[in-house]
Amino acid sequence: MRPYLYLPPEGETAANRPSHRDRTGWTRLAARAVAVLVAGSGALNLVSLMGGVVPVHEPEWLRRLFPLDFAGVSRTLTLLAGFALVLAALHLWTGKRRAWQLSLSLASASVLFHLTRGWDLGEAVCSAAIAALLWFARRHFRLGSDRPRLGTAAARAFLAFLVAGAYGAVGFWFLEPNDFHYNFNWWDASVQTLRLMLFWGDPGLAPHTAYAAWFLDSLFWIAAAAFFYSAMVLFRPVAYRFHFNRSESSRAESIATQYGRSGQDYFKHWPDKTCFFSSTRRSFLGYRVSGSYAIVLGDPVGPDDDRKLTIEEFVAYCRRRGWRVGFHQVGPESLRIYEALGFRRFKVGGDAIVDLTKFSLSGSARKEFRNTVNRLDRLGYRVERIDPPLTDLLLAQLRSISDGWLEIPGHRERRFTLGRFEVDYVRSTPVYVVFDPAGLAVAFLNLVPSYDARLATVDLMRRRRSGVNGLMDFLFAKVFLDLAARGFETFSLGMAPLSVQDDPNPIGADERIVHWVIRKMPFLFRADSLRRFKAKYADVWSPRYAVYQSPLDLPRFGLALRRITEMAGDWKEAA
Repeated sequence: MRPYLYLPPEGETAANRPSHRDRTGWTRLAARAVAVLVAGSGALNLVSLMGGVVPVHEPEWLRRLFPLDFAGVSRTLTLLAGFALVLAALHLWTGKRRAWQLSLSLASASVLFHLTRGWDLGEAVCSAAIAALLWFARRHFRLGSDRPRLGTAAARAFLAFLVAGAYGAVGFWFLEPNDFHYNFNWWDASVQTLRLMLFWGDPGLAPHTAYAAWFLDSLFWIAAAAFFYSAMVLFRPVAYRFHFNRSESSRAESIATQYGRSGQDYFKHWPDKTCFFSSTRRSFLGYRVSGSYAIVLGDPVGPDDDRKLTIEEFVAYCRRRGWRVGFHQVGPESLRIYEALGFRRFKVGGDAIVDLTKFSLSGSARKEFRNTVNRLDRLGYRVERIDPPLTDLLLAQLRSISDGWLEIPGHRERRFTLGRFEVDYVRSTPVYVVFDPAGLAVAFLNLVPSYDARLATVDLMRRRRSGVNGLMDFLFAKVFLDLAARGFETFSLGMAPLSVQDDPNPIGADERIVHWVIRKMPFLFRADSLRRFKAKYADVWSPRYAVYQSPLDLPRFGLALRRITEMAGDWKEAA
């Protein structure tokens, strides 16, 4: 199955496709109730093995309330069933599909078990009622889990039970003889540990001190922890396996050409992203996953009337795989859609826009630029626009500039929101290059398609470390004048961080906390220099937001974004 396509569940159509509101109402109430009943049944199975806590014949009301009872089979099977029920209940609460399947199987088995161990019709009916509740609430359990890997599960189980077994064996060996009225050697300690971990028990093993009783309880709980750790592999979120598919990227590029609005849309079908298409196939978005958190670059690309549907379908797609989802650098015009779907917003910065129709080197406001341009003109520096394809000789000079720029402290390549210096990419884009009097390239920038005939967008902006002062001001001034002469009206310098005062909308508590941290610890962010650089040219700041599902998601959003933007540049192309 291709990870970048929207594939609705079997039997789902546009008419019956669930929305985010399906999680409320009777279905959600039934799902929560059945999770509690399954958890109680599992706990009752486990407690029945511990002896003395609950009578062998539990009260009638307790058996009716938690009827998924397997205490009539072997202690080991009862242990496994109890742990399975408790583990399934924990994931039922979060809506895991595999937990629903496991619980339904155990509930059905419980019905048969009660009918075959003495025709206990009352408990069989109660178990059947839980099975019916599970079936009624089946639409609530949509979170997917990764395919179980037997090798991984076996390795986890071996490691977990090795640690638990070592704890028990060493503990028995170090016990004093008066604790159990027996002096354990290594073999006896290992055998007793194995019997207790499998709940075979030893009637002659009786604690005679408080410490001995505590040790037996601790061995039970460490064995339980080992079981849970091993079984968690069944409920891991669906693994994200990235593949670049050239045909799907071409389809996304075609949509961007028709509906794109900015240079950001160019990077949404960049080879470092997975493309997700709406069920109408008229819209797409570009995303990447890190740590079961999906980050989408900007808004979906497509017709306006398809945007909300695309977001809803992608959220549902992620939810079925157990992923959280957030959108990075969305525009203000889409905020109402995200808010209607339950998302929160956080302003991350603004796109610095230059009004090329007003740019001029004349006047007192541009005196500094004018002096810089005149000085470098006199020194023999020049700016040349070179359209693709670029020659190998020029690319070698640009590579040398880029490598030197990356050696400057704090500079590094990033992905996802920007391009990187990759030969095939740079070769295919227009570049503006500053040449020194000897004809050596000393600075450059490249342009990316903005899908708007009036808007130009820059990506890479780099210079030699040993260049004269004012190189970048000289380059940008020449670029602005040339693009204005070519009929462009605006120029995007890309996003830069903005302060909270730049946002006229009220901010939430989580946003205030982040801004407080930024003010108190600016050394952690170091974004002021980029903002000041772009502010020299910008006439307008277009706000950009991160949207996420809950305040607890904000740290995960930031961590996932950091990992994604610093990923390696390799990708595997799908067939």
